[in-house]
Amino acid sequence: MIRIVYELTPSEPAVGIALEEALLESARLEGRDTLRLWVNARAVVIGRSQAMTAEVDLEEAERSGIPVLRRISGGGAVYHHPGNFNISLYISDGRRLGGVAEVFRRVGEAVADGLSGHGIEIEPTGNRFLAKGRKVGGAAQARRGAALLYHTTLLVRPDSIPMESLLRAMRPGYRTPAVTSHPFPTASLSEIIGTELALEEVAAAAAGGIARAWGESLTPGKVSEEERTRAEELVREKYGTDRWNRQR
Repeated sequence: MIRIVYELTPSEPAVGIALEEALLESARLEGRDTLRLWVNARAVVIGRSQAMTAEVDLEEAERSGIPVLRRISGGGAVYHHPGNFNISLYISDGRRLGGVAEVFRRVGEAVADGLSGHGIEIEPTGNRFLAKGRKVGGAAQARRGAALLYHTTLLVRPDSIPMESLLRAMRPGYRTPAVTSHPFPTASLSEIIGTELALEEVAAAAAGGIARAWGESLTPGKVSEEERTRAEELVREKYGTDRWNRQR
């Protein structure tokens, strides 16, 4: 049984990112498997081992009032905004889903299967989701012991602030001394299918695909008071601090 949590009202970015670690802890310590479908307010989120100044135009981010945060998983920089939908899966024993590449494949196929039932065709390729040759999402993972965090974004609708104004990897001359982002031509699902999609529709489709893939029942729930308190603690100690976010 997997708890499913819908949070489609945009989160305060540091809290949204801190909940990733808090819910991974719940999976590891309490065996609480969770599927979280959620949306962040505007933020740039970089991978665990990336160099912030190489990835983000910090002057533009500050001008636009957009925070820059570091997550616990690997991978490249991503622009979160209310049209960029997040799928996070926290599993107490990720070994049953296989290694890194196998998890990307299996969860990717499950999400793609769910969306195809709603006429939204995407193709999982490694840690990317492609549609008509354009990138519409990217995934990353983190593990703590046997516990697994898999999370991905799906670009459902474009934002009024283009990601090129914030992400240096989308510009000519991008270089970094640390883990590299891999720029790829992007588009939103709404642009590709020619009609504006509701986040609720995409969330329900993705959840259905994941449930079918593992034959698991999804039990509606919410983040517990203890998990929320832990996330707020992590914001104070980690995700709301320059010590963590600007360490590289």
